[in-house]
Amino acid sequence: MKKEAPTTTMVVKDICCDICNESVIPSARMQHSDDLNSFSEHAQLIASFGYGSKRDGDKFHYDLCEDCFDQLLVSIEGLRMGKT
Repeated sequence: MKKEAPTTTMVVKDICCDICNESVIPSARMQHSDDLNSFSEHAQLIASFGYGSKRDGDKFHYDLCEDCFDQLLVSIEGLRMGKT
């Protein structure tokens, strides 16, 4: 005999860019997926600081669309080259 019980499950319905707030998921993909938790075709900026740093224990996670990621790369390259 099977005994069943209802459950509540949280699923990822969308992932938005933390800079422009637009979805990073193509609309065709979003229409055909019930859970986007495994969607990984977008940029993620993840940083964590360890013991002894000024930010000891701080953790950061940002999801970025390709356009905002490209702009971020341009900014980083400008800083590396001494430009602001």
